[in-house]
Amino acid sequence: MIHVHEVCKEFGPVKALDRVSLRIEAGERVALVGTNGSGKTTLLRALVGLTRVTGRITIGGHEVAREPEKALSLLAYIPQVSPALDAPVQVVAETIASLRNVSVDAIQAHAESLGLPYREVASSRFRDLSGGMRQKFLAALALAAEAPILVADEPTASLDAPSREAFFRAVSARGASSTFVLCSHRAEEVERLVTRVVELREGRIVRDERVAGTGAP
Repeated sequence: MIHVHEVCKEFGPVKALDRVSLRIEAGERVALVGTNGSGKTTLLRALVGLTRVTGRITIGGHEVAREPEKALSLLAYIPQVSPALDAPVQVVAETIASLRNVSVDAIQAHAESLGLPYREVASSRFRDLSGGMRQKFLAALALAAEAPILVADEPTASLDAPSREAFFRAVSARGASSTFVLCSHRAEEVERLVTRVVELREGRIVRDERVAGTGAP
């Protein structure tokens, strides 16, 4: 479902990605790991079309650089850094619901399952929410989208313990054909959520192995 071929990215003299090639099949649950500066976040951002790279990335047979609407319609993304949106939570939810053809009720249900009191914050500006609340809401938007691919960048970094458990359950409950790509520094996330680990170092893949993840469907 995801094919990364000979992808490179440079920031000045630094090679963030150095001829990275990777295949992720439908139903795989994969963690991208590595130290700061290893290239994992750059690769994740390239997958979701936020970073331009050389080489080729396709999702479901559609090239991200040439057919972004088709390629990116197949995935939902939970970013680590929240956008500074002035719009109220309810307006953001309605907009995403319209774009994804899902109900606001589905977003609300996911938000509340993660511990976000949706009705209490619906009229608040998104940017005025706490970091944990923003992360819960972004996770709810992605989970409600029901896209075949879920991409998450440090998705539980600002969550409390009950909300982390709720997120783990939500990811584990996704169907066997659902693909999950995680970028994380947290051993608990990797152990609970994935069955394959890809480690990057200095822009290159240095390890790609199966693991006994407990979150497998």
